[in-house]
Amino acid sequence: MIETNFKVLMCNGVYTDVALLDKGIYTTQKPTIYSKDETIEYLILRGRTMKDIVGNCFISEEYFENLSKCELVDITISIKK
Repeated sequence: MIETNFKVLMCNGVYTDVALLDKGIYTTQKPTIYSKDETIEYLILRGRTMKDIVGNCFISEEYFENLSKCELVDITISIKK
């Protein structure tokens, strides 16, 4: 069996739709998978860097507020051979 560790973005125990964070915190059935080393703080830093590069129209402040209310939860994906 092959096991790989990742993280997923969740809020209140449900998967969070990353694409809708600028509008609010919405659930999704398909979680976005992140590296096991990812942190919320680094996601915010990367988002703010992107905002500085492309301007205010790309990422709203609501995105960062909603992202900070979420958590990255450890998951393990197991593949049976």
